[in-house]
Amino acid sequence: MISDCCPEQKKKKLISLCETRWVERHDSVFLFKDILEPILLSLLKIEEESSDSAPKAHALSSSISQFQFLVNLFVLSRMLSTTHNLSEKLKKNTDLSQVIVNVNSVLDLLSKQRVNANDNSKTLYAQLKEIAAKLDIKEDITRVCHFQTVRNNIPYITEEEYYRRAVYVPYLDDFCNSLKERFETHKETVASLKHILPEFCTKTDFYSFEAAFNFYEEDLSHKEVVQSEFMLWKEKWSQEKYENLPKTAISSLEKCDKTFFPNIYILVKLLAVLPVSVAIVERSFSSLRRLETYLRNPTSEISLMD
Repeated sequence: MISDCCPEQKKKKLISLCETRWVERHDSVFLFKDILEPILLSLLKIEEESSDSAPKAHALSSSISQFQFLVNLFVLSRMLSTTHNLSEKLKKNTDLSQVIVNVNSVLDLLSKQRVNANDNSKTLYAQLKEIAAKLDIKEDITRVCHFQTVRNNIPYITEEEYYRRAVYVPYLDDFCNSLKERFETHKETVASLKHILPEFCTKTDFYSFEAAFNFYEEDLSHKEVVQSEFMLWKEKWSQEKYENLPKTAISSLEKCDKTFFPNIYILVKLLAVLPVSVAIVERSFSSLRRLETYLRNPTSEISLMD
């Protein structure tokens, strides 16, 4: 249908909002925003044809033709653009310590956007008004009722100020809080544990990763033994050039002598296996569903009898 309404449009197929793959969820929102005009034209054409799908097409077109919908779509797209590369990183096997660094970079950027919320919101709103005018969508706000406590009755002077206070700033704050809640729960332990890596241990002492020792104390030997073992580990890598030092937990684990550094081996192994996210597990479940569907489809009476 998009091909019929807009032949010049290169992207002609929507991406479903995937429940398990976060990168695909980002891409689906970006694509929907990019081809919003062809989608509206296609829905209007379906309405004119008076088919069985006309009522559903009318309901969809009425929903996405609301100015409030455009505001939420643009704000969501802006926030997801900030975390797109982070989601790409989470798809791959990587150390939790590296991800924490990337998350901190994203949070720093979002914090700056929060400080400059007024200017950023005005820029985004200007783009939004341009698209709304092109789609013939009227700029408006939801009805304000001064005697109702449930409705979002935020004081405002302009429409841009209303949507900044009602949508942009609350969503930005919630976005930051969600990232902090997901990744900063054990930030202190992980930040302490990464000092066991050769890249960092040559520049620090035992007390820098004492928080990690206290957290995993039951899995380790006596504190003095671990402290001496750490000094031996530090001495081992102090004799190497910086460019030859292992930079990740996996590469450090390969260079660690399990018999001579038993406690260091345990700590590096813990750092290597700490899960960053559940994306890989969820994707395996998704693949399993496809396999089960394939096995069910070729099932016949002969197969059942066998």
